[in-house]
Amino acid sequence: MSSLEQQLARAVAELQVLERGLSELQNTIAALRAALSDHENALELLEELRERGSVSNILVPIGGGNLIQAEVKSVEEVHVSLGAGVIVRQPLDRALELIRRRMENLNSALRTREEALASYAQRADELRRLVQALSRRLEEVQRAGKGGKPAGE
Repeated sequence: MSSLEQQLARAVAELQVLERGLSELQNTIAALRAALSDHENALELLEELRERGSVSNILVPIGGGNLIQAEVKSVEEVHVSLGAGVIVRQPLDRALELIRRRMENLNSALRTREEALASYAQRADELRRLVQALSRRLEEVQRAGKGGKPAGE
């Protein structure tokens, strides 16, 4: 295998690894955005319920796009998920603080992944150009090695 072919093989292999990484990052970013949206919705609802201060009727999603009507009697305490199936009761202000902190963490993770995505995408573009250039060069070398004549002549 010629040096040119080895360079091309290495570039193609690196590009394939980068493309898998890009796909994984895109999936992670989508999951982070969904989690952030969930937290934003929770924060908005809790703040709205706190402003109302009295009994409120709301629609609660139960899955599959279905909703039921429910009555919220109090928002003095909120059942907050700590992860791993652990839920604790917290005063409303503490629950809002926890949600905001999680949103900050999600935003930070999202920014980090988006920066990595941009970096990977830039490197992938460079590798695509390199692969095209190496492929053209290899074709030229192979044509020159055959005297520039089409196969079969």
